Amino acid sequence: MNADLAKPVSKSMLKQRIITALVLAPLFLLAVIYGQKLWFAAMVLLIGSVAIYEWLKINRLPPALAILNALVVGVLTAFLMQFLPQPVTHYVVAAVLIWVPVSVWLARHRWGYAQTGMQIMVKTLCGVTAIVLFMLSLQQLHQHEMGVFRVLSVVFLIWVADIGAYFSGKNFGRRKLAPAISPGKTWEGVIGAQIAVAIYAGVLAVLFDLNALKLVPVMMLVALLSVVGDLAASLGKRQAKVKDSSHILPGHGGVLDRFDSMIIAGPVYLILLSVL
Repeated sequence: MNADLAKPVSKSMLKQRIITALVLAPLFLLAVIYGQKLWFAAMVLLIGSVAIYEWLKINRLPPALAILNALVVGVLTAFLMQFLPQPVTHYVVAAVLIWVPVSVWLARHRWGYAQTGMQIMVKTLCGVTAIVLFMLSLQQLHQHEMGVFRVLSVVFLIWVADIGAYFSGKNFGRRKLAPAISPGKTWEGVIGAQIAVAIYAGVLAVLFDLNALKLVPVMMLVALLSVVGDLAASLGKRQAKVKDSSHILPGHGGVLDRFDSMIIAGPVYLILLSVL
């Protein structure tokens, strides 16, 4: 849940945000709804590769090397998408191996500020691997017979959670969630997000004749765990002393700023839909 939703913005910044959203949102929706496997994969790889580039730059890799490494990882991810089987057990193992250490890092958030070689390497590997898992999971979601619904439902889930967190945090926020990592987030915002997502999932269940007893808790858990991705990106930027991951998206910052919650939401959504 992005804390910057609550930050005041100037009229020029707001205009930039609106223009960027009006240009990119339709392109994203077209790729999801009408794009064939190749075009959707290309969009996911582009988003993920840019996010990797931004994460590498945050962790002090020179821009040229960051671009080169992001391209190499993107090509390797495309190979995984095309040629290797991806059973859900692989996602479970990978998610545990990535997000358990990340959760420990968040709990011991003072670790990493020294920016030693070991700290940078660990943060870089965890971040890059998490983004690769995100790319693979979106592709897997899209290949399902209900692929368009699955991808759009998790994207809108994060938007709904952001909106719920913003309004509840703004009006009722008192208790800080993680003040040393992201001072703008509150427990009330998390609760508001959960309520908004529960309503959203219930509406989807009614409209598409789905099992609400399954869909509602799945989406609420995805929204709850997505906070970890948001906090991890916030802590990484805070330790690197940068505000935004980049300035690629006018008015919005970087790709990582917009997709930080999705990086964990995508794999978790895929896993839960597969095993429940």
